[in-house]
Amino acid sequence: MVYSDTSNLSGILQVIENLCDLGVGYITGDTSRLKSMTATINRISHRVWHLIFLANGNWQYDDGGYTDLPSATTDIILGQRRYALPSEALTVQRVELKDNDGNWSVLKPITKELVKGEGLEDFMDDNGIPMYYRLVNGVIELFPPADYSGTGSLTVYFDRGAVEFQYDDTNVTPGFASPYHEILAVKAAIEWLKVKQPQSPTLPMLIQDDLKLEQSIRQFYSLRFKDYKPRIGRAKQNWK
Repeated sequence: MVYSDTSNLSGILQVIENLCDLGVGYITGDTSRLKSMTATINRISHRVWHLIFLANGNWQYDDGGYTDLPSATTDIILGQRRYALPSEALTVQRVELKDNDGNWSVLKPITKELVKGEGLEDFMDDNGIPMYYRLVNGVIELFPPADYSGTGSLTVYFDRGAVEFQYDDTNVTPGFASPYHEILAVKAAIEWLKVKQPQSPTLPMLIQDDLKLEQSIRQFYSLRFKDYKPRIGRAKQNWK
């Protein structure tokens, strides 16, 4: 479903106008209303992202509006422990390091609670081959700091949020599975009716539709990785 389709009246904005009985062009024909509704839909998009993120299986979800994959690579600097995480990273899935021979390895996550008997500043403070990483707000710390410099030698894989709509978008579509695009229109209509027409008989029906759509999204995203067969049992972590 595209964001706005004034020709066929089938876009998200047009569906909202129809669900709320606002008349054609009530939103799209007024710039202030259009900007306000776009802000509302963007807030809802982030809530839908959260819904999908919690329900998602082992097929990592990333908004289809992005043109690249959710990873970032930076240079390793001799003796440098701390590096800035990508600003769009909401989670960190994996961190990899390339050594001087061009071989990649996976760094192990560590927290301050696992560092026993010495301060964090003294933990593995001699330059070497990084083995562990720690996350602090927007920073990733390597233990030990690298004893070499390398171009494009540190890669972080992460999750990022929904791509926001611009108020004048037309053929842009939501970044999640197409059968559920209507949830943006339904949720936006609910928010509008709650404020403007709380007694509307349409409101309870839309709330029920919203619950059904959320359940369908949870079910779809929890089951869509058909080829994945999880291992039985739990692997024991080894911090040695």
